Amino acid sequence: MVKVKICGFTRAEDVKVACELGVDMVGTILVPKSPRYVPVEQAREILDAAGEGVDKVAVFIPKDPDEVKEIAQKLKPDYLQLHLTFPVNELRELKERIEAKVIVVAPVPRKIEHPLDIINRAIAIARVADFVLIDTKGPHGGGTGLTHEWGLSTEIRDAVDKPVFLAGGLNPSNVGRAIKMVQPYGVDVATGVESSPGKKDAKLMREFIEAARGEQ
Repeated sequence: MVKVKICGFTRAEDVKVACELGVDMVGTILVPKSPRYVPVEQAREILDAAGEGVDKVAVFIPKDPDEVKEIAQKLKPDYLQLHLTFPVNELRELKERIEAKVIVVAPVPRKIEHPLDIINRAIAIARVADFVLIDTKGPHGGGTGLTHEWGLSTEIRDAVDKPVFLAGGLNPSNVGRAIKMVQPYGVDVATGVESSPGKKDAKLMREFIEAARGEQ
């Protein structure tokens, strides 16, 4: 069954609702320019609201490996989701010093000009990441609310040797089609289940989870 990750929580009460609805993973965003940004202390409170069996994810754009280690120590998440800004080999060394598993983002621009470069970057990422997350490229990482070319996502999934999450513009009405086409390990949503940035809508979360699991 496809894993469902809902990201960009800014309120603990929304996390509790998502857990009641059967989400597999919840995430907070530590990217200051994101409309869903929360500081570390607030992120801890939000992630602590997750129920047993629900994985906690901290999403950020680290300036260096030391920041990754610091966030891992402060939040103790199950997963660190990174928009990598330093060499891949440094992440390999870093993983030996942290307990969390690592999801690394493979960004896909809306306008694709060099598909092989994107695929090769994803392959390089997959050599050190536990999971690869394919997301639409935006000015502050992900969270654009826009889809990208799922055909390329499928090529990336076939090319890498790690489980793949699909993100970018997913919502209750298109997630089923996306899963059928890309066949990812998991799907990730933020904008598509919100009433406003950072505020999750219980009805949309339920519809998304049901659609992702083929229950509609």
